[in-house]
Amino acid sequence: MALILKNVSKSFDEKRIFSSLSYEFSDTGIYAICGESGKGKTTLLRLISGLDNDFEGEIVGGGIKNVSYAFQEPRLLPTLTTIDNVIFANHDKPDDAAVKKATNMLLRLGFSEEDTHLFPEELSGGMRQRVTLARAFLRDAPILLLDEPTKELDAENASIVKEIIKEESKRRLVILVTHNEADLSELDAVALKI
Repeated sequence: MALILKNVSKSFDEKRIFSSLSYEFSDTGIYAICGESGKGKTTLLRLISGLDNDFEGEIVGGGIKNVSYAFQEPRLLPTLTTIDNVIFANHDKPDDAAVKKATNMLLRLGFSEEDTHLFPEELSGGMRQRVTLARAFLRDAPILLLDEPTKELDAENASIVKEIIKEESKRRLVILVTHNEADLSELDAVALKI
């Protein structure tokens, strides 16, 4: 099912954030939501994800069951190790295959085997960001939402993340928010201005 925005408008109190957004997305590919700070880019991701249902208009094909979401700020459980944070977000009862898949993703994102057993408080900001991305990449959902995915990352890790995003876009819809112009050109993203 395609993701469709139909005359979507959002306000906070009396302030209108955006009005009458309409768009039909392809089932695959990369779309970048662009606009100045405060124009509602992250808010639009929250509406698509179903985390915020207070809006006018209609969103078809979104909702919590249909999306995998990497938030701008890492939301890791402090009592779980890196590997367990990734697995917990995707499996009720993880098996060996789930552990292997999570480990392989973390290794690809630049973690060592030892790093996978660290707790969030022991990780740098960039490492926490990559754990958040690993969780989102591994969740099997038709829509992948990424809010500032290369924020906090050095050039090498940002390049790895962009490669994975390109791979993901071949099998599902990827919608991201970024302020990094290089990301847009390197990912060959369709820009949606709000």
